[in-house]
Amino acid sequence: MVLVCVHVCMCVCVFTDAMVMDEKVKESFVLDTASAICNYNARYKDHPKYWCRGYFRDYCNIIAFSPNSTNHVTLRDTGNQLIVTMSCLTKEDTGWYWCGIQRDFARDDMDFTELIVTDNKGTLANDFWSGKDLSGNKTRSCKAPKVVSETDHSRTSILIICILITGLGIISIISHMTKRRRGQRNRRAALGTAKAGHVDKTVPLPGLPKTIPFGTQL
Repeated sequence: MVLVCVHVCMCVCVFTDAMVMDEKVKESFVLDTASAICNYNARYKDHPKYWCRGYFRDYCNIIAFSPNSTNHVTLRDTGNQLIVTMSCLTKEDTGWYWCGIQRDFARDDMDFTELIVTDNKGTLANDFWSGKDLSGNKTRSCKAPKVVSETDHSRTSILIICILITGLGIISIISHMTKRRRGQRNRRAALGTAKAGHVDKTVPLPGLPKTIPFGTQL
């Protein structure tokens, strides 16, 4: 009986000490604001808390420690809750996330949730991700990111290449025509010079004077 009571007490202690995520699966949509509440025992209020991403808890990538924040994630520690808010969501934010309590001589207390980000707000299974910032901050307004898709990049590159090829072709044609006209002018000038410098010379017969007087018989 004593062993049973001890076992129950240990289970209760472990449960109360553990970090507990409010929901295991969350859904949101692109450009919305998402919040998660991680409950923990108040005796850990002075311990560092963090938010990390990854499927395996021991290898997740820490995004931020409380009370620090990023442009994308805000953390607020109330003393028994870690409230995490992710703003301006994209489909790339879909994945597994963990709340964690850092402990010095024991394994960190952690709990997870899976976030699914979709394009259409009407497809959400619940309204928990309503865009309200549970950390107490004003909801950030998210402007549609000015991102050019890979297809647009390809089209732009092809257009630039076509323009360059067309420009080089035009330049080559103009250069060829200029050289051709210049050559024609040079040939015409050379032909005119040859005609102007030509002299019709009569070669005298041997034994005859160069000039025969008028009326002289040969």
